[in-house]
Amino acid sequence: MSPPSRRPRPRKDRFRILSVDGGGIRGLIPALVLAELERRVREESGEELALSDCFHLFAGTSTGGLIALGLTVPNRKRPPRPRLTAEDLVRLYRDEGPRIFARSVWQRIRTLGGWVGPKYSIDALKQVTEERFGDARLRRALRELVVTSYDMRNREPHFFKRWRAAQSADRNPTMVEAALATSAAPTYFPSVALGDRALVDGGVFAANPTVAAVAEALKRESAAPSQLTSRDLLVVSLGTGMRETGFEQRHVSRWGKVGWIKPRGGELPLLGAMLDGQSDAADHWAHMILNHEPGDPFPRPDEIGVSGPRYFRLQRRLPESLEMDDASPRAIAAMEAVAAELISDRDAQLTEIARRLARAGPIPRDPA
Repeated sequence: MSPPSRRPRPRKDRFRILSVDGGGIRGLIPALVLAELERRVREESGEELALSDCFHLFAGTSTGGLIALGLTVPNRKRPPRPRLTAEDLVRLYRDEGPRIFARSVWQRIRTLGGWVGPKYSIDALKQVTEERFGDARLRRALRELVVTSYDMRNREPHFFKRWRAAQSADRNPTMVEAALATSAAPTYFPSVALGDRALVDGGVFAANPTVAAVAEALKRESAAPSQLTSRDLLVVSLGTGMRETGFEQRHVSRWGKVGWIKPRGGELPLLGAMLDGQSDAADHWAHMILNHEPGDPFPRPDEIGVSGPRYFRLQRRLPESLEMDDASPRAIAAMEAVAAELISDRDAQLTEIARRLARAGPIPRDPA
């Protein structure tokens, strides 16, 4: 028999992190879950709290980066409040997804269907984010940010962070520019130029940015709360749905360049392997860092991030293949059904998270 679990109680959730994976239009799934979480926090607290009142740090990759930025964009009032709610982001995906993932006949011809150029123009995404985010710069974000991208010129990860933006004008783009850079998924959208950088979607190295966010929290030395340990954290990580199509060795062994990038089962095998592998690994690492106690049995895959106490992972398998750029009414309806099932299945965990956030109370706004 395994020894009883020795789980110290969390230390009042001193530092709270919200992290959202990449996944294109499937960002609708976490947006719907976050709208429900925001509703429950308000119900538990009796106050009109926004998620930016509840989390110290927002992390995101690609569509998750867009969500992280969207939830921390300030309005023009003093003191500033969030310009967008989680429900506003739900409407963004529902209403603007078809515009973002639309191709003109000329775009199809010019790129040979995406084979010799990006599948989509970035113009629609730029217009949509400008309409929602305005001209706010990164240093004015309401909370700390870790939004991922990758610099193809210097061949290194590039992170959009509020504290860096406050220190250097070179690291202080508009929040629209940050959203475009983190969303620039190879083959889907063109890279984004910032200074001498050629930035693409951070999913090439961190499809699930949870561990990057945890590392950022543990590095805090001066800005309160600081000198944190893993026991001080409450981390809520949201996926965008998963459907991992398996391939037999007899097929994979014969793939050349075309085989790895030819769409199969609704995804490019190379891109799917990169994104799924990174996300699963980050999920396991986060659980072991935050939830696992010495002497406890190692978790089964279906136990990772389920019951906390410091790391909660909200993710669900997709009943069918939903491509990252499929914004059709059928796909939107399918994603809404997945989100509803996830909310129902994880009702107890969502309630616990909402209660802990409400109990912690709103985080004071700082002048950054």
